[in-house]
Amino acid sequence: MLKKRIWASLGMAAVLLVSACSNGGSEGGNTQNSPSPAAGGNESAGTELKPAKLKIVLYGDESNRMKELSKAEFKDLVKQEINADIEFQFLPWSEYAGGKTDLMLSTGEDFATYTDTNYMVKSVAKGLYTDLTPYMESAAVDMKKTVDEASFSAFQLGGKQYAIPVGNKPNSGEFYSVLARQDLLEEVGMTGISTIAELEEFYDKVHAKHPELVGYAGTDARRMLMYEYTDKNLYWQNDMLAIDESADNDQIISWFETEEFKAYAAIMRSWYTKGIIPKYAATNMPQLTSDWNSGKAMFWAGTAARPFEGAAAITQAVPTAKLTNYFLSKDLPKISRGTYSTAWFVSANAADPERYVMFFNLLQKNQELYDLFAYGVQDKDYTLDANGRLTRNTTDSLIPDWLLMNKNFIRFDNSVPDDFIAEYKAWDDDAIISKGAGFNFDNTPVKNEETKINGVFTEFLAPIGSGFLDYDTYFPKALEKLKAAGFDKYIAEYQKQFSEWYAAKP
Repeated sequence: MLKKRIWASLGMAAVLLVSACSNGGSEGGNTQNSPSPAAGGNESAGTELKPAKLKIVLYGDESNRMKELSKAEFKDLVKQEINADIEFQFLPWSEYAGGKTDLMLSTGEDFATYTDTNYMVKSVAKGLYTDLTPYMESAAVDMKKTVDEASFSAFQLGGKQYAIPVGNKPNSGEFYSVLARQDLLEEVGMTGISTIAELEEFYDKVHAKHPELVGYAGTDARRMLMYEYTDKNLYWQNDMLAIDESADNDQIISWFETEEFKAYAAIMRSWYTKGIIPKYAATNMPQLTSDWNSGKAMFWAGTAARPFEGAAAITQAVPTAKLTNYFLSKDLPKISRGTYSTAWFVSANAADPERYVMFFNLLQKNQELYDLFAYGVQDKDYTLDANGRLTRNTTDSLIPDWLLMNKNFIRFDNSVPDDFIAEYKAWDDDAIISKGAGFNFDNTPVKNEETKINGVFTEFLAPIGSGFLDYDTYFPKALEKLKAAGFDKYIAEYQKQFSEWYAAKP
């Protein structure tokens, strides 16, 4: 039976996201223009703290309104609440989990930004993240009420908290669905997508009418196409290793050595050859995201929130654009890693790590503070109706919606139907938590091998998996290099740690 979730972005207002989900106080909204100290329940706390300086690194483009708020309301609020002078610095997404971020860490800069579990493990092994465990009870009190405990566990190593999760949203089935331009689908006389054959038919028909459009705005479709090349319910631990969620065991799967990878690589090669994945993707992957945001692509990998959280840019370019999530073929349980959006780390050389944690706490503390950071100043940047529905007065993004997204506080626009909201809130209802959720690999015993393996991945395996290189021609050499890099030792160590962790689970 086809499992399908349809989420249409109903024009500009709908896409600008916004919500009032489970928190009762979010329905009526706040009538103040900006939070007062009492609203945060912290009226005198700021004055009792010694002054501190915080640098928060965000990725992407900084809007003009964000620049204004950073120097005014955001700055004043943080000073008032936790007696800290805050600076926001924006870096290109190409600098995330590497590049300038790595440079800032290695040179000892004092800052905080977000991380994923893989980047966390690598950075902790190098001593680049602060252990935040000592500050959890005193500084993260409020966010523990709105972010689930499993999300905190996901960013722990050896029982220590190295990053603070933020967000609380449906996360199951991330990137396993096709996020299609429903307006284009309907334009060519199609109503839905349930197989890869229909997805390719969608491309062919739209390409015939709009040859200027890109097909797939990505280079990794292993999750989205999984239903086509395997009966397993695969979930990836990292780019090289997976587990089968349908099997009752702790077996780690070497992804590149499977027949599934061979079949997947063949699909991707055909897509690249046919032009579904544009030729420029091999040398300019960031352009794909730009094409999607400007309405120049037909489909992308989907999530529960993608039809509205990042679609504002598309409807600016194409006001009639509508987005729909489809799962291909098989009715396998959706897999969830947890409900967090991301997690904040603090650099090892930070002078006041606890103050950073206090700032993270402000972001998920209550409705009023969330509204300010996510939407700006009421009656200037946005308005609320009697039901807590939001209308934006500006399209400028502030702290990114996807980063803050918490179902206790998020607001939806008036034009978003109630059944749309209900389906979003129920997205995780039939999901399963990954049996590997909360496991973090300590790469210390195989650091040298991992470095070499990553080199092989970048040079050969990623391009093969994206269809840029032919599997039959290049994979034998890639596998030879992978083995020479110490991959067998690496996977053996990974399996050992995972099995020990799995056996100790309650």
